[in-house]
Amino acid sequence: MSNNLALLGALKNYLRINGGQEKATNPERFSVWYDQTHELEIVLPAEALANHEQSNTLLSEAIINISSAYQLCPENFKTKLLNGDSDFLQVRSSGKRINHGRINFSEGLNALTGLYGIIKSSASNNIKVKGKRKAINQYLSGVNMLAPKAGSFIYTVELQLLDLEREESQNHAFDQETSFGRYVNANLAIALARVAEKIKSNDYESPAKLLSVGIDSTFCNNFLDLFSNSSDKLEFNFDWSFKEEIFKNVPNNVVFNYSDREKIERFKKLLSKSNTKYYADLPAYIEKYSWPIEDEKGRVYLRLVIDGKEHTCFIETDSSLYETLKAEHAKKQISITCELLITSGNRTSIDVLKLHSIRINENQEIKVDV
Repeated sequence: MSNNLALLGALKNYLRINGGQEKATNPERFSVWYDQTHELEIVLPAEALANHEQSNTLLSEAIINISSAYQLCPENFKTKLLNGDSDFLQVRSSGKRINHGRINFSEGLNALTGLYGIIKSSASNNIKVKGKRKAINQYLSGVNMLAPKAGSFIYTVELQLLDLEREESQNHAFDQETSFGRYVNANLAIALARVAEKIKSNDYESPAKLLSVGIDSTFCNNFLDLFSNSSDKLEFNFDWSFKEEIFKNVPNNVVFNYSDREKIERFKKLLSKSNTKYYADLPAYIEKYSWPIEDEKGRVYLRLVIDGKEHTCFIETDSSLYETLKAEHAKKQISITCELLITSGNRTSIDVLKLHSIRINENQEIKVDV
């Protein structure tokens, strides 16, 4: 396909997605589009004439007028039109100690490794399909590094809007309204925003809460490699292809400052003291129940005995499980099958990382996924 044909198709798609309508057409010569929101009228050549030299003027005028209306850089807009099959992630590392367009070679290699690690880990966390490893590899095959740009220090990544291979899609392994690539790309942005929000909330007193938003040892290592000690700020800027609609909860920009980096360093040390252990039918005693009015879930507090020592923890439950457990007498012994997060320190702390089932008695076992 020629560039002009690609531009023509992309311009029509862009106008259509942004509410533009085709008001008049002469199939052999031109079409007229109107964007009411911006009071914009665009004349486009017919497909048969896309490669005619006079069509160059029409296409250039369309790009300039749309860019002006939407406050876009015409050159960047044209590039985006020609690369509609990909989302783009631009990561900018800036600081007083970073020279313009220059960074220590070792720091640069670590940063690239960290960025790739973040992308790969996010894909692993969000891809939940049959044949997961193959799906992850397929997604990563569409992740490309583009030539670096001058600036504080900027990395640009092309994230292609790939679909799962035919055999997976036929098995309904992936059932979303977007392409497979866009789904994973969007979840990468959401995950980064969730981490930024968690850091700024100062609500991270337990390793379990960090893990619940995707902050684990692997993320910490990748983040610290990407956010070098020479930088003061790290920005993730997502340039979403207009080929597919982007959901409202997906951010375009996520920013971390140096104080966030320092917190990630503390998280790394905290998580290094934690380990996960699986227990089947671990004896537990119901201590008390709590459901504050403003909370969406109730809490059931448990006393556990592990290696001869008592520990207190809680599980968060929906209303059905909460009422079922509340019907049992406090202090009653039950047993739980779970994954516990054990954090050593002056006092060992226990968190229920994942609850698989609760056995109330020999004949009653409740399967859960908390």
